[in-house]
Amino acid sequence: MGELLVVVLDALVGGVVLWLAAKITFVDLTLSETVIAAGGAAAAALVPTIGWLLSLVVLFVLLKKFSRANIWPDIILMVIVSRLVSFVALAALGGLR
Repeated sequence: MGELLVVVLDALVGGVVLWLAAKITFVDLTLSETVIAAGGAAAAALVPTIGWLLSLVVLFVLLKKFSRANIWPDIILMVIVSRLVSFVALAALGGLR
């Protein structure tokens, strides 16, 4: 049950952050598409040993399928921007304590 909760939370939070990054980088994606892509990547990450690599593959494949954008520079930059947005948000939340 705990793993399912982690996957759902990762899908929701990761999807929203990916959607914001898509808006910043002008990649045409809907919120539901980014939540599905983040959820697929989170579920793939549960595979022992190779889950982290599999999750990256799943994330890029789903984003490519949904957006029809180029992997470079569009989707790679979108993922980098989403990680930066997550970092800034977590740093801001950490600074509120």
